[in-house]
Amino acid sequence: MISRLLWIGFYLVLANVAQAADFRVTFVNPGNETGFWGQVSQTMRAAAEDLDVDLEILNANRQPYAMEELLQQRLMAGDLPDYFILVNENEAAARLVQLMAGKSSKVLFLLNKLTPKQKGILESRGIDLSSIIASIVPDNETAGYEMAQSLFARARVLDPDKKEIRLLALTGDAATPDSLHRELGMERAVADNPDVTLVREIPVDWNCDQAKARTRDVLGRTHVDVIWGVDDAVALGARNAVEELGLKPGKDVLFAGLNWSRDGMDAVRNGEMTMTHGGHFFAGAWSLVMLRDHFFKSAQGEVFVDVLFKMSPINSANIDQYRQLLGDEDWGKIDFRRFSKSDTGRSIYDFSAEAIMKASGS
Repeated sequence: MISRLLWIGFYLVLANVAQAADFRVTFVNPGNETGFWGQVSQTMRAAAEDLDVDLEILNANRQPYAMEELLQQRLMAGDLPDYFILVNENEAAARLVQLMAGKSSKVLFLLNKLTPKQKGILESRGIDLSSIIASIVPDNETAGYEMAQSLFARARVLDPDKKEIRLLALTGDAATPDSLHRELGMERAVADNPDVTLVREIPVDWNCDQAKARTRDVLGRTHVDVIWGVDDAVALGARNAVEELGLKPGKDVLFAGLNWSRDGMDAVRNGEMTMTHGGHFFAGAWSLVMLRDHFFKSAQGEVFVDVLFKMSPINSANIDQYRQLLGDEDWGKIDFRRFSKSDTGRSIYDFSAEAIMKASGS
């Protein structure tokens, strides 16, 4: 009996060793388990399963200073993870980095990294930034540019004789890098197309209702052909205003958004939107891919990896394929090891929509 118990105990020890994670990560999420930040967490959890990561997620629920409080509490609790994933949401990261000073854990910045100004201020104060080993940020400028170009191209198809394309741009806010970079891309597209007139450029604070109200105001005074929305919610808010005014979305007024949201994809499918750009919520998964590569690196010393990854458009050409493969949002069917350099021997990262669909196992 004793021998049997010893054998069972030995077996359980082996099982625990076999299931042990390779390394540990704590993600301080600015949001919660819903909306965009919920999607970030979901893709991160799916990747953690494939990549043998012990993942802890702390949700700040978009409360002011909550990220700082959560990080401080986690640092005081001890038994620190190998890595912290942080976000420079509302430019709060400078305080987070100061809390990390002298700690053994490394830091990866997700979606929003330290600004050059923040970095300069921290360095002038003697804050050690060597714990920051990586960042992964979506190419918002290219996305903003491609969204605008899709609108202009579609408008010309609908009316080849049109001499002027009148654009209303609904932006996010004046401080968030995502908004500013998408806006810059849109403005660059306007500069590249002489037949486009930017009628108004209005910040709506990422809010669907504000987008709807401001669109009604503008259309009450002037005509627009296309509406560029900083994200899907904004674009769809503007669409609702157009519908209430008796106009037909996708015909009388064209829309483009960003987020790969279900509502955005529905609008692409029925022809109301030219595209929903995005895929950036997969950055949660990509961050763990990068940390796995860092953890198993063979180079001596710390190597800072700053990844600017391109998002991908979901449009009429690929909407059906995407929905067939990943429309159920079951991210667990994706083999995230296929994106890792250390597992595949690749020299570059490919985080495109095509690569995601190929790795879905379907």
